[in-house]
Amino acid sequence: MPGSAMHNRNRIIPFPGRRGSPRLVVCSVCLRVHVDGAWMEADDLIRRLRTFELGDVVRLGGALCEPCETELRVRRHSDSETLAA
Repeated sequence: MPGSAMHNRNRIIPFPGRRGSPRLVVCSVCLRVHVDGAWMEADDLIRRLRTFELGDVVRLGGALCEPCETELRVRRHSDSETLAA
């Protein structure tokens, strides 16, 4: 690299988080979002909440929705299937 400046792939880029920043819970497997007690597709929620117009970055929290959790439990207890997750 030119000069002594090297690219640091482990550097964390801070986003200015504010207390009012929206936080969404997202399934780590299927990427559906938990809102108002139900799981919905992310693109539907983005359009509904118009998150692309917000001034703050939307914070995401990871979780597992019920269908994905059930599927993972079944796969982990299955003797015939090789685990991929």
